[in-house]
Amino acid sequence: MVRRSAHEAPPPQEKGSRLATARWVRILFVSTGIVSLALGIIGIVTPILPTTPFILLSGYCFARGSERFHIWISNHKYFGPIIRVFRDEKRIPLPAKLLATVMIITTMTLAGFIVKKPLPIIGMGTVGLGVLIYIWSFKN
Repeated sequence: MVRRSAHEAPPPQEKGSRLATARWVRILFVSTGIVSLALGIIGIVTPILPTTPFILLSGYCFARGSERFHIWISNHKYFGPIIRVFRDEKRIPLPAKLLATVMIITTMTLAGFIVKKPLPIIGMGTVGLGVLIYIWSFKN
């Protein structure tokens, strides 16, 4: 890594590069991407956390924060296809939509039975419905 003085301009970026120019912003994106990836991995084994949105968020954050991390996750055996299909084709496959719908409805229903207070239930239902509308707005 080449060190620059505080007065030097950052290195020129390729045309179309989406990396943030400020170093602290790139660090923030990479940190958010790592946390999001961890939550997505945890979401694989826990029904409460959704996997796909966290993986997509980590892909976006890595694209803005680190070319190396973005290449790694884009080429990953499991996470890469999710990110590439969404990024390149702006679609979410039907099986992913169906799984997300079942998981959101199941999780929100179980949480509603546990919470038993109307305001949080309305809030969770609103968020769940918003996520479902967003997911189903993409082509298969």
